Amino acid sequence: MYCQNKIVHTIQAGDSLYKLSRQYKTTVTELILGNPGVNPYNLQIGMKLTICPGEGYEEPGNPGGNQSGGNQNQGNQNGGNMSGENQTGGTQTETESERENAVLKLNEEMRLAWLDHVYWTRMYLMSVAADAADQQAVEERLMETADEITDVFARYLPVAVTRQLRNLLVDHIEIGGEIIRALKTGEMTNYDSLIKEWYANANQIATLLANQNPYFGARETRNMLLNHLDLTREEIEHQINGEYGQSINTFRDIEKQALEMADYFVRGLLAR
Repeated sequence: MYCQNKIVHTIQAGDSLYKLSRQYKTTVTELILGNPGVNPYNLQIGMKLTICPGEGYEEPGNPGGNQSGGNQNQGNQNGGNMSGENQTGGTQTETESERENAVLKLNEEMRLAWLDHVYWTRMYLMSVAADAADQQAVEERLMETADEITDVFARYLPVAVTRQLRNLLVDHIEIGGEIIRALKTGEMTNYDSLIKEWYANANQIATLLANQNPYFGARETRNMLLNHLDLTREEIEHQINGEYGQSINTFRDIEKQALEMADYFVRGLLAR
């Protein structure tokens, strides 16, 4: 959304999204959507937030910025019924607070679902690479992450589309497992074929989401999913080749990208 008077706020001690939403006459929802790379549960002193102030905000020191006077005048125009005004304001605040809590909950659920997916993918990779006895158990837990991700999307999609998304995510996990095993056994012809199938699956997911939501029609959706595959493929190759330090460094990038992807999906679901 275009913002003419955009402000960059530096986080200070005691700041919270709710406090800033009151200060800048906006909402927690708008703060989250305007700062996609920020974890709302972990604001750090010195962090920069981009804020689009809402109607009624005036910069400190502005000669005309008497907000309390404005409220009093509004109360006088309404017949001086301050108790009625407060009751209305309380209802609005409660409704807004409920919506903000719902946004935070959605964001948290999406982030946890994708983090679970990348964590259990790594655990399965390490299990296969080490020929560990827990491979089947870890694979079964990894498969559950398809349901976790689907469940977050489900409330915004038709039932039939939700089932398609789940099936595609299951395929994504199964193909990834086959890729790990093929590289482990040195079956490179099969490995290359599986990589192509994996990327085709990502394109199918992007197309499915784009058909349901114009926000996901942008090239960014496809690029997000393909970037996830690129990083995971790099992680797999490093781990299987015994390049453990590089594998760990790549996984740090995977964690960060998973959070960015989760936030992107939340913005799309809310923008619909």
